[in-house]
Amino acid sequence: MEKKGYVGIIVLLAAVFAVIFFSVNDSYYRRVLQLQGLEEEAGEACDYHFTMIVDNAESSFWRAAYESGSQAAQENKVLLELKGTGPDTRYDKIDYMNISIASQVDGIIVENNGEEGLAEKIDEAVEAGIPVVTVMSDASYSKRQSFVGVSDYQLGQAYAEQAALYADEDVKDILIVMNRLTDEKSQSQFYSQVYNAVSGKSDGTGQQVNVSIQNLLLIGSFDAEEAIRDIFQRKAGPPDMLICMDEETTECARQALIDYNMAGGVRIIGCYASDNTVDAITKGLIKTTCSIDTKQLGSRSVEALLDYKKEGRVNSYYNVDIHFVDEEEAAMLQRRRHNEKISLE
Repeated sequence: MEKKGYVGIIVLLAAVFAVIFFSVNDSYYRRVLQLQGLEEEAGEACDYHFTMIVDNAESSFWRAAYESGSQAAQENKVLLELKGTGPDTRYDKIDYMNISIASQVDGIIVENNGEEGLAEKIDEAVEAGIPVVTVMSDASYSKRQSFVGVSDYQLGQAYAEQAALYADEDVKDILIVMNRLTDEKSQSQFYSQVYNAVSGKSDGTGQQVNVSIQNLLLIGSFDAEEAIRDIFQRKAGPPDMLICMDEETTECARQALIDYNMAGGVRIIGCYASDNTVDAITKGLIKTTCSIDTKQLGSRSVEALLDYKKEGRVNSYYNVDIHFVDEEEAAMLQRRRHNEKISLE
């Protein structure tokens, strides 16, 4: 009788766990549907379930891209989930890829930074019948269906033009900070584009400038804030110009300028027009920032997966527009965002 009692308790606990597990997952599923305006009606589910996996799901950049993707998803009866690494989660992108593959989602959108093992997971997903779209940085060597973003060449040319614009005779040392893995060819190309633009300026003011690249992932630095602070505290002093290739390093550089009272001492070319960065441009802390069209990034990622699911084919490359925000545009953006905030109150 005692043994049967234990068996009964185990069965009961298993049943309770199953009820809780499915209730929590169902609640989460419904919550995502509600946020996208896709509440199930009459028991009818969405046609597709896509997952967007990024580095930092809390960043303003990816929240904006997800918002645009969610709108495109809603219009096509798609459930789009956002998953990302961060201080509040113990999962990384490889874990989320495993979860998505095991869950047999209908499509995956993943930010590729060249992490070890990610290309293999992309191939595993495709082999399991799940199309994968890479965003921001391509993984052309994998079996991904499409890439949505800006090519390294296009990005290098755009940043090189800005470097030449802000590099006068006082700029002798330029440091490019990357926070993603790139192949040696792409990194060398980016270096050459910036160096050639600065040293061969068409106005005749070209000069010999030391240009270098510091890749935080290659040197094993996973803390962008610490890496940027080390740059500002170098014995030789900080560089005359700092080119930041992502939102996080841009924010860290902005904060370092304030903390070390170096406003105007380092010319910063940033990435993404967040509220903090726009404010810093209007105050003269940052020269300019690369604004990547997050609306296009989010919507075209969903579009690429839908094209593949519905048509069985997809473009290998979806381009996303970029432009640089100067002081005048930053002031305009600041006024617009302020007015939008007031209208919502």
